Amino acid sequence: MLPVLVLRHDADAGPGYLAGALAGAGLAMQVVDPAAAEALPGPSGWSAVVSLGGHMGAYEEGSHPWLVAEKQLLAAAVEAGRPVLGICLGCQLLAAALGGRAYPGTGREVGLVPVRLTPEGRADPVARHLEGLAVVSHADTWDPPPGAALLAVSKRYPQAFRLGPALGLQPHPEVGPEAFARWTRAKPPGALERDGLDPEAVIAAVRADAAEQRERADRLFGAWVAQVASR
Repeated sequence: MLPVLVLRHDADAGPGYLAGALAGAGLAMQVVDPAAAEALPGPSGWSAVVSLGGHMGAYEEGSHPWLVAEKQLLAAAVEAGRPVLGICLGCQLLAAALGGRAYPGTGREVGLVPVRLTPEGRADPVARHLEGLAVVSHADTWDPPPGAALLAVSKRYPQAFRLGPALGLQPHPEVGPEAFARWTRAKPPGALERDGLDPEAVIAAVRADAAEQRERADRLFGAWVAQVASR
């Protein structure tokens, strides 16, 4: 099969647990940094496209002009029928690329949060594995594209949507506890405290739930990779 294109926006925000699921299915991946690429490839040479997380906002094209090209690639891949998976920033980019909206939220959502599935989410073979506690790390949010199914929500924000072959996930099922700890400690001083969050307590909670999160990630990514491999 053709390889999977993985768009990585930060050096410390790689494919994580997703890499193992792809390898287990015999799917190669090519990781590309859109900010460093002279030009992004088109959708035709890939089995699927994955857009990962990042520190920038999906709406910050002025500071990060490559975001325009990435949104165009995501939209073209969906139009071509390729499975497209967006995670955190990638979810927001995917929503915007397909006619929704990404914008600053009303506060940070970091750590383990309860995620509730909608009826459409319970019927989705991939998103159904999100129910329960999920690892999140974001301050921006999104409105689903026209015609998309909202699959999951937390108390504060939407958490997943699907539109045809496109699946957007606000949580970070790919991240392990050590990478999550680095991300959290790298945030500006006081950023989490302003939203009533204790960074070290958040890190400890994610670490304590790491085994369960890994099992959930394996189920979720296994289901998504199976969809890719069956096409």
